[in-house]
Amino acid sequence: MEWFLDYKAIREGLTGLYLLSQLERKLLYDSYKADISFAVQLGRADYQFSYPGLPANVKKIAKPFFEALYDDILGGSTGFRMVGLANPNLLRRHVRRGFFEANRKRDNQFNQVCPACLGMIEVDSEDGHADLDHYFTKSIYPMLSVSSDNLIPLCKVCNQTMKRAKDPLEAHRGPGQLAFLFLPYHRPGIESITIELDQTEPDEKIVVGVQREELNDRFRVTNFVSLFELNDRWSGRINSSLYETIRQDVISDFLDPNKALTEQAVKDKLTNLFRAKMSSKSTVPDAYLLAKYVEKIINRIELFSAFYREITEVIDLEREEMLAIELEEE
Repeated sequence: MEWFLDYKAIREGLTGLYLLSQLERKLLYDSYKADISFAVQLGRADYQFSYPGLPANVKKIAKPFFEALYDDILGGSTGFRMVGLANPNLLRRHVRRGFFEANRKRDNQFNQVCPACLGMIEVDSEDGHADLDHYFTKSIYPMLSVSSDNLIPLCKVCNQTMKRAKDPLEAHRGPGQLAFLFLPYHRPGIESITIELDQTEPDEKIVVGVQREELNDRFRVTNFVSLFELNDRWSGRINSSLYETIRQDVISDFLDPNKALTEQAVKDKLTNLFRAKMSSKSTVPDAYLLAKYVEKIINRIELFSAFYREITEVIDLEREEMLAIELEEE
């Protein structure tokens, strides 16, 4: 245990624990047991985290101690040294890599989809260079600082710029508070959301909505969108790159002058594109967002008409240029 005591925050935390009364230590122990098992309490209408309700003097001692377990030990150079661990020195990078190992794709490559924004996480063959986010931020819920249910790899934008230290439970403080959240690993949200388009402004705006009006889903969607600012970020992706991706994909398919360029043919191409992207939504960055936007183009008459006119003009011009080049070569 000597290595454990090398850290100042750990030494001070253990000293502080001894200075607490027996009742206070029991309160802290019971609180830890209750909070660390939050993932199995999702169905309880009376469940709420107990740490925020502890006496101030107990929290003053417990907070730096539990935070140090992550900052100094798991995130440090030594890691946890415990008999029976798969890694003799368990480090943050081992936890991060474990996530990517468990989610390899069929081709055995790492899955590069960020679980929050569905964009890209930079991953190489050695390690997933993602940030480990504390879904319940450790500054407010320090007992969960090294909980595997509370650590999730996210892209750097999601973790460092968008979510930061936001509290998912800020608007829900009482019993049953977990019912209002999507939770990593245990209550995913992708099947509960839908995407609408707001075209009242020059640039189209994505508005994330509820797929079906099930109990608490509206609260969950609103909360998740707010945590990661999805409306603005997804709108930016559509307007900056994804629309052009769709456009070029369709255009390239109709450059052959012998291929009929009809509305039905374009709709069939878009439908196939939608199906392909939806089937890969969990393994290809931005596939979900692209698929849902294609779906809007197919189903909204004004969107499809504008899209068809645009690509028809481009395809006709490119076909003419290709024909001119062929004639010159002859």
